Amino acid sequence: MRRFPHYKSIKRGPLAFKSRRHREEGSIMPLARKPVTTVSPTMRIKNAAELMVKQGVRRLPVASPGTKKLIGIIRTRDIIDFLGGGEKFRIVQEKLKGNFFAAANEPVRTIMSERVIHGTTDMSMIDAVKLLLQTGVGGIPILDEREQIAGIVSERDFINYVPTKTGTPVSYHMTRHVITAEPELQIREAARRMISRGVRRLPVVRELELVGIVTSVDILRYFGTSKVFEHMISQRVDEAMSVGVEEIMTRDVLTVAPETDLGEATGLMRERECGCLPVIERGELKGIITEHDLLELLI
Repeated sequence: MRRFPHYKSIKRGPLAFKSRRHREEGSIMPLARKPVTTVSPTMRIKNAAELMVKQGVRRLPVASPGTKKLIGIIRTRDIIDFLGGGEKFRIVQEKLKGNFFAAANEPVRTIMSERVIHGTTDMSMIDAVKLLLQTGVGGIPILDEREQIAGIVSERDFINYVPTKTGTPVSYHMTRHVITAEPELQIREAARRMISRGVRRLPVVRELELVGIVTSVDILRYFGTSKVFEHMISQRVDEAMSVGVEEIMTRDVLTVAPETDLGEATGLMRERECGCLPVIERGELKGIITEHDLLELLI
């Protein structure tokens, strides 16, 4: 596989822009969303989570207030990790003694990811797709010659390019070994499962029957509303995280059959603005098709 010269992790040092007098705009820029909503490293985590839910995004670039340069990114994954899903929960346990309000008011810089995979304005759409597939990230900021954020693209931005008929069934690209949850599974354990298995959503099943789906955004929405306080006697995060996922899951889940054409499945994702479709055969969950899986059709 050929190398991709258009990106680096920002922690590896600055890009060598000065060696090029002029950069022609690539085909990625008409697709990129702009202007981009960025946050400062001092924004409270609670406010960043509310902003994600309000705007329907899973990531927010973190920019330096002075230079406006990209210094990090905060994703739903980082917040789920912080609330109990992974290593970042140690901050809540050790530094904040499990206090929910203290955790919610921590600055974004506490949990943001500093290693940011990004593209540049001269990148082609094909190279952007390959970059998403190669790195497994769900979206990338696009930087200009000044290393400032010129746009952002995500997996969802590319699904409009999947034809309405592909001649390929969903079963060809779906993930067959699906990571699932039970309705009674505590939100804490669902978060851990998402982080440890590298997924953003868990179909909820009871005896192989699909009864709902819980996503990282559902968990974020739960913590951003007054509903979270109904489950806290004190101010501890672990009380809120002990609730079963059936409290926050989506129950009306759109599904497809294994023989459904990928183009038709993509159209359903666009129509319902959802990032995945569970695949059902004879009433049982057989797989899941996601926006990331559809990227393979474009290269």
